[in-house]
Amino acid sequence: MRILEWLVIGILLAGPVAIAQAPNPYNGTWHTSLVGEGGKSREGTVIIKDEEGTWKVTAKNFKNPCVGLQSPIVIQRATTDELVFQINRSKALRGCEDNTATLKPVNDTTLQGEVDDGRKITMTKE
Repeated sequence: MRILEWLVIGILLAGPVAIAQAPNPYNGTWHTSLVGEGGKSREGTVIIKDEEGTWKVTAKNFKNPCVGLQSPIVIQRATTDELVFQINRSKALRGCEDNTATLKPVNDTTLQGEVDDGRKITMTKE
């Protein structure tokens, strides 16, 4: 009987671990388009690998070294209905502002949403 109890406990403990290790449905390289104030568009790349990745927008601003900086991202939520990740610019360069992007799938290869600062974002799977 003891063996059966340990077997049940082992299955119950291993179940959540197996679920947590499911691959992120958004893994891969994404072309990114951001539209900010005045309709100004910026292009970039987001690479997602499970619970982390990188953010890089191809832009330069000599007054703001945080613009165009490759930064790590942390996935906060990755479900079939939504992708939410934090852009950690402060980890790439102290003093830079972090942001959170929230997107929803439009189809199998396109996500749309916005960054918490109000910029619209579209990501297309490469």
